[in-house]
Amino acid sequence: MSISVLDCTLRDGAYVVKDGFGIERIRGIIESLVSAKVDIIECGWLRDGELPKDSVFFNSPSDFCLRKNGAKYALMFDYGKYDIKQMPQNNGVIDIIRIAFNRINLNDIMQIAEQTADKGYDVFLQPSNTIEYNNDDIKRLCEIANQAKVKALYIVDTYGSMFPKDLDRITALYTESVNPEIAIGFHSHNGIQLSFALSIQFAEKMTGNVIIDSSLCGIGRGAGNTKSELLLEYLKNYNTEAVWNCIRHDIAPLYKDYNWEYTPERAFKGLKGLHPDSCITL
Repeated sequence: MSISVLDCTLRDGAYVVKDGFGIERIRGIIESLVSAKVDIIECGWLRDGELPKDSVFFNSPSDFCLRKNGAKYALMFDYGKYDIKQMPQNNGVIDIIRIAFNRINLNDIMQIAEQTADKGYDVFLQPSNTIEYNNDDIKRLCEIANQAKVKALYIVDTYGSMFPKDLDRITALYTESVNPEIAIGFHSHNGIQLSFALSIQFAEKMTGNVIIDSSLCGIGRGAGNTKSELLLEYLKNYNTEAVWNCIRHDIAPLYKDYNWEYTPERAFKGLKGLHPDSCITL
């Protein structure tokens, strides 16, 4: 078994700060994560249209210019929000493309995954809100991942709604149905404050190659994600001093202008499976 960590600070954190990281902070985060020996650094989003300069939004993987040796690099796009025709052949800048999609797109995702792989990228499939998939849906999802020969298939707790039994149900089906050479990933949100605990559960119970997502100080949509600093300390194979220094220098100042911590409203949305951006009044 091998456990890899994918840090999604720059991609999931973009939900919080929009284009407010700034180029120097982006550079500092990447350099710190490389120094910490994080396995995969997710650098942002692929999007169509005119995009802000010096941000974590890119029209093409080749637009990313801050690669440093020592880690693999990933970008994500949402199915239906990015024209894959403009994606060039892999030139060695970005290693991994993550494709996020909803359950209603399940039967359409194989073609996009194969087209992305044909361009030379490792493909990770990110089925949003995997908890809503019934057992038959999950088996179909695993079949698609096997046939498309993706490098990783994820369990995604989009709304921070999962309890341990939910993760157990899905991981059992994945383990039974996914080809052993395909890594299984876990991306969680912290709506009900279980993200780190579920990440540990995932690490302890899985037997194959796994990937766990996290972000510095948990920065991400809603109540954020598993915290990289805690996950890396738990796994023990990383230079965590570089991460703590990065938090002091690059992440702590963001608390002045942005918030991604626990609130009763965010917990309620997680418990009810509501989108983090939905409007409710308690």
